[in-house]
Amino acid sequence: MRQILLATLLAPFLFVTPASAQAPPQEPAAVTLLRRLLGAEVQLSYDRVTATDIAGSALLSGAVLRKGTEVVRITEARLEGLSETGVARLSLRGIAVTGELPVTLDRLDLEGLAIRPPAAGKEFLPENVSFDVFRMEGWRSAGDVPVNLGALSVEGFGPGRTGQANLTALEVTTPSMVIADRLTIARIAYAGFDMNDVLTAVIAGRAPGRTPGRSSMEIEGVALTQGGAAVARLSGVSLRGEILAGRPHTGSFAMRGLELLPSPLIAEWMQRLGYERLGADMRLEASHDVAAQILEFSEIGLELRDVGELHFAFRADRVPENVDATNATSARLISARLRYVDRSLFQRWLRTEAVAKGTPERQLRDSMIQQAAALLPGASFAEARTALTRFLRGEATVLELAANPRGPMALSQPTTKPQTSLEGWRNMFGLSLSAR
Repeated sequence: MRQILLATLLAPFLFVTPASAQAPPQEPAAVTLLRRLLGAEVQLSYDRVTATDIAGSALLSGAVLRKGTEVVRITEARLEGLSETGVARLSLRGIAVTGELPVTLDRLDLEGLAIRPPAAGKEFLPENVSFDVFRMEGWRSAGDVPVNLGALSVEGFGPGRTGQANLTALEVTTPSMVIADRLTIARIAYAGFDMNDVLTAVIAGRAPGRTPGRSSMEIEGVALTQGGAAVARLSGVSLRGEILAGRPHTGSFAMRGLELLPSPLIAEWMQRLGYERLGADMRLEASHDVAAQILEFSEIGLELRDVGELHFAFRADRVPENVDATNATSARLISARLRYVDRSLFQRWLRTEAVAKGTPERQLRDSMIQQAAALLPGASFAEARTALTRFLRGEATVLELAANPRGPMALSQPTTKPQTSLEGWRNMFGLSLSAR
């Protein structure tokens, strides 16, 4: 948003500024205060102003703000409870910004804005701002990357406040992108996050704090197009988290209905393997028992319909609540599992390779079985060779690699005690390979 519009919305940011053009006689005190807060660089004019019986309040019609070449025109502006440190309510209708980046906005509402000046020598941060409600509708901007937005609402923003937000009908035109020139999102929403802390953490370069309670985020109806033709679609993404006293922290992630259509990056690969489109879903489930210091990912799964599935899970202990690079070395692996389920990808690839090399599929399978046997020699790898042979012959469609160390194994052990043979790695991790 342009600087002049930001100055209007967050006028109390400008605490000690010279007054702008002299106020007309009998102008409401709220408008005079607004002029001072905007500063001398911003000229305020209007067609009509009406005072109300609420302190720090006024209704302006045909308001115009000018700063250099930038102009903001507002059909109607209502101020209630304006003060040096905030405003009880700001309501704008029919906003048009002209200048470097033209913007139009149907309406904007801000309630319960409070500004806390930073301490001497400290920079202004999101933690210095709080508000109860922010809403805007009908945002349309031009420029190199035009953006249209149906509506945005944010509630409960401020230090220590877990708020919620909802955004609808986002449309971004991006001619410079390689795979698409237009992005649309039907809805984005979150609840239970302290976004004030998140923004402050981003600026400070630290991890945000953990907010007790339940939190969630939803993204729905995502689409990428190129020249009007669909490139990719996504039905939705959801994230859930729960931090409750005396219980393990839990979190989940789900991606639903991802659809990839032929594009320059993958069209040749898809055509070669006979895929007209690709559909995918992804799921993640995790828990962290802080008291026992046990972290478990029970499921990290990716499913590509008619292609294959990849599933991963692991369990580790000695994982503290605020794990980072300094204390992660204490973590120990208890168990892990990696599973691949073939849904036609291997058969398609095998068929394509056989045609390209002019070799019968059976001969190609036998060649890969011989390579696997050479890679896994000896009696200790007999089960692994059998599993690979069954998969390569088409007798099994599932391969699972499991790691079950004899006891919890320090995650740093592979680097502190590297093995010189495949047998050594198998013994260290307790590896086994099965097929079904």
